Formats: sequence, C-alpha cells, structure tokens
Amino acid sequence: MSSEMEVNNEFGGETGQSDLTLVVEDHKIPVLKAVLCIASPVFRAMLESDFQEKSKREIPLPGKSYEDFVEFLKCIYPDKMKKITEKNAYKLLPLAHEYEVKKMEKRCQKVLIQAVRNSHMKNVMELYRHIHMSETYRLEELKKICIYLASEHNLEQFKVARQTYQISDASHYMIIELALRRHELDKQDEGCLSLKTEDGKEQRGFLRYDDIVKFSLTGKVNLNESDTARTLRALRLSERFKITTNETDVKSRMIRKLQNDSTKTPDNDPHKEEFDLLPERIKIALKNK
Repeated sequence: MSSEMEVNNEFGGETGQSDLTLVVEDHKIPVLKAVLCIASPVFRAMLESDFQEKSKREIPLPGKSYEDFVEFLKCIYPDKMKKITEKNAYKLLPLAHEYEVKKMEKRCQKVLIQAVRNSHMKNVMELYRHIHMSETYRLEELKKICIYLASEHNLEQFKVARQTYQISDASHYMIIELALRRHELDKQDEGCLSLKTEDGKEQRGFLRYDDIVKFSLTGKVNLNESDTARTLRALRLSERFKITTNETDVKSRMIRKLQNDSTKTPDNDPHKEEFDLLPERIKIALKNK
C-alpha cells in the first residue's frame, strides 16, 4: 500500500488499541475488530471464520466512499454513536444493508419514512425514488407507504416517474390499482355530497344540523352513531374538498371516532381497505392517539 495514504486514527489508532486497518479509497482507518464483529454479522464472519481476511492486518474495501464509511463507523462505535438523520440516512443505508446492521437499517427506514411524509408526499418522482430504494434494500414499510402515497396522484405522473426509477412491475401495478380504487371511492362519495348552485356555479359543502354532518338528502353522518363507513366517507370528502363547518372540531371528532374503530378492525374487516386508502395525513392523525 502507498505510504502516502492518509490515516484516520479516530477509531482506535490514536490509543494504539486497533488490531485491524481498513483501506477505503486513499485512506487507512485503524479499527477494533471487536466493535466491527459486535455490530455486523458480515464482519464477524469475515474476521472470525475461515476467510482469508481473518489473518490479515489490513483489509481493502474497494468501491466504498471514504466519507460514507467514516459516517458508518461513527454510528456503530459505542463512544460515538452518531445520530442517524435525513442528512446521513441515504449514505448509511447501503452500508447497513451490506453489512447487515439491522438496527441501523430499521433506524434509516424510520428516518426516510419521516422524510417522505415531511417533504415528498406531493412529489411522485421522489416517491418512485424511495420505492426503488425500498425494493433494493427490502424496506417493506417504506415501500408500502410510498406506494399508497403515489396512488394519490395521476397516471401521467406514474409514467414519467417510472422512466427515471425502474420500480418492479408488482409495485407499479399496485399503484395503478390503488389509484383506480381511489377513483371508484371518489365517485361513490360524490353521490353523497350536497350540491347547490349559485350564480351558475356549483358549490360543495356541509349542511350543519346539531350533531349531524349532512352530505345529501339521502346520506348523512351522525357523529354519535357507530357507522364506520359513513364516518370514513365524511373524512374523505372533508379532506378532498377542504370542506369546513361552523364548528371547527368536526374533523377531529371524526378522527377520534375512527381511532376507536380502527383499534377493533381485524384484517378481514370490510372497512380495512377504506382505512388503508385514507389520505396519508389522516392516517398519521389516526395513529397519533
């Protein structure tokens, strides 16, 4: 190895306790085998089993970014334990997956889910990017959330995004299927929405009578009754058309009612699909009990 390589001593080299040197790009990183073996089953197999690396004092890691690998080490070393954030999660995830650091993978997934909810719910291209990422690294929760979010958009956006990010056929077709089901629910909901015209323009809104939110002459939601389907419809309509009433807490009351219903909803419940197809911001509110 070239004597001109820079040495990073912050992982055991400074104290002279290191018993292994990793070579990443043009840097040498003295490390402790024990730390690597505790954190990673892959390193443990490499350093403790009958692999050629077991007897080596220096192991090259080709194809790795020095900057990213140092970040990885900072997150597994017990005296550092750097926090995983949106800024470093994208760099850490490939390394956590390769070296099977499961806790780091789970933390990265949690951070990326929050990033999607904070910044990317309306961006189909970003949603497809995260679906592609979740398929590469087997992040099932992230994939499901992004698929449902993507299905809130339109077919043309799906086509454009897929030209950039080649997600699996199964995920792509699921997005389209969910989008069609949302469209069907929208059509059903519209049949229960009060309509009135004024100056030649159609207006949509709630009519408020005591504890009843009324959508049409034939369909109404009573907040004191136990009809989950009607409450789900009321929430979808209020979110879709940004409908408000004279009483500002109507939506929060409907959410509280559904929170009680959702805790009793088994997988085979007829309302499970409608719960799953609620807008993401409503599902987040339902979880925040």
